[in-house]
Amino acid sequence: MSQRDIDQNRELVLSFRGRRCFATLATNSIRFRVDAEDKKGRYIWIDPPWVLSCGWDEIAASEDYSEDTEDSFREWCTLFEPLRDTVLEQFDEGADGSATFIFRGDYRLVVPDNGEREEDMDYDHWYALDGRT
Repeated sequence: MSQRDIDQNRELVLSFRGRRCFATLATNSIRFRVDAEDKKGRYIWIDPPWVLSCGWDEIAASEDYSEDTEDSFREWCTLFEPLRDTVLEQFDEGADGSATFIFRGDYRLVVPDNGEREEDMDYDHWYALDGRT
């Protein structure tokens, strides 16, 4: 439900532009904490599906995640090293309902619109939270 997510979170995400972000992973979901590395406060949470790229090169997609071993999770996490301490430079809305988060170094996280399925009507594919206000 990416278009609904955009409509509900646009203003807050736009307020995060130019601010430091710290990525953490929960399997194939990503949380970008904004301004501080603590676990409270401002963040963007993104559930699958999504694709991470740098320039034109795809780095990872949520569907690539494997739960095989602890070592594979560590390897998975190394793909996101450039996002551990970064800056949200831009947020773009696609005409198709997709959302693109652009970070320092031209790292892009694209969240496609996953359609208006009835079972997803109450599900937030991604969202932003400002628990400090």
